[in-house]
Amino acid sequence: MSQGEALKSYAVPIEAPRDLIDAYLEVKRKALEMVMGYVSYSSKGKARLRLKAEERREIRNQLLKGWPYVSHYVDSAINSAIGLVKGWIKLHNRGKAKKKPEITRRIVYIKSTLFRVKGDRLIIRIVARERYLEVDLSRFGYLPKDYDSIGGLLMTDNRLYITFKRSSKPKEPNGWSAFDVNEVNVTEARDGHGLIRYDLRELYHIHTVYELKRRRIQSLRKTHPKRSRRLMAKYSKRERNRANDLLHKLTTTIVRELTSLNYGIILENLKGIKERTTKRASRKVRRRLSKWDARTFQFMLAYKARWLGLPVRFVNPTYSSRTCPVCSAPLKAYRGRLMRCEGCGLVIDRDEAAALNLQMWGVRGSPERGGATVMMPKRLLDKSPHFL
Repeated sequence: MSQGEALKSYAVPIEAPRDLIDAYLEVKRKALEMVMGYVSYSSKGKARLRLKAEERREIRNQLLKGWPYVSHYVDSAINSAIGLVKGWIKLHNRGKAKKKPEITRRIVYIKSTLFRVKGDRLIIRIVARERYLEVDLSRFGYLPKDYDSIGGLLMTDNRLYITFKRSSKPKEPNGWSAFDVNEVNVTEARDGHGLIRYDLRELYHIHTVYELKRRRIQSLRKTHPKRSRRLMAKYSKRERNRANDLLHKLTTTIVRELTSLNYGIILENLKGIKERTTKRASRKVRRRLSKWDARTFQFMLAYKARWLGLPVRFVNPTYSSRTCPVCSAPLKAYRGRLMRCEGCGLVIDRDEAAALNLQMWGVRGSPERGGATVMMPKRLLDKSPHFL
């Protein structure tokens, strides 16, 4: 995504050309096999892709023989196969790839050169100058009208996933809100409004209920493997839909409020946090983290905010819940989720401390721990727990 560009993706029901999907999957499997032939290994077992431009053209020429559809689908299949191999190489070199990459999902990536928009109609080329798939976008009232262009499409047997693009230069905000996401709540530190807490216990309950269902289904794996896989897919999808529905409603409400205030958003940079946390974690901790929807919440909040021109910043959350938001001295465990400052004596909930620190660090930068280089604004301090 380029700077100043916001994206939104939606799914619409369609009757997809099954023959194209079948042919695309077959050519993509062939492309994957050919591309894997250009993977070499070092003496230490590290993989590397050595595919030159002329070799890629040779793969394309071979795959185009007898191909009855628009040639751009072959290009799409090759690009997808190369991306899959590169992703596998990263995992392999880190010792995390259990097997070679495979093509299993019935998805066709449709490049922008394969479709055009005419009025409310999206016209996708299937066979050059002979066959098209037309989608009437006006039938779907939930699709955005204020977009600039449409990016690539993803087509399955019964769905078309459309990515809408919009040039959206971030506004100069009147203030900032920071969000600390936990298993059962989201804590927001909002300029001029103090601390706001959103209850996520219903979301945690959804994950707990479906975790128990999955455990019961897993007991069928040996005696009824097909039924077990079918039920697992069914309930996993249902869990995901219920969780996403709740998060969509919450993030939409938050973004509407912040849009009316013209406030920017500050979020934790959580990239790779689950991987780092679960590396040596117990099974109990891993199960708890599986119920943590922080990245999903952040993704939904960020793309909705950017679409409306609100700036979004990500900050390093290290020590955010263990640093005093008043004097920057270390916080120590006090009672339950309460923390006590070793410097000024402030007693504060760890989630509230994290949200306040993220709000300040996102605006002014992180302080040195132990030095009173950043002070908590009085309007936020008034809403915070007392001093001892």
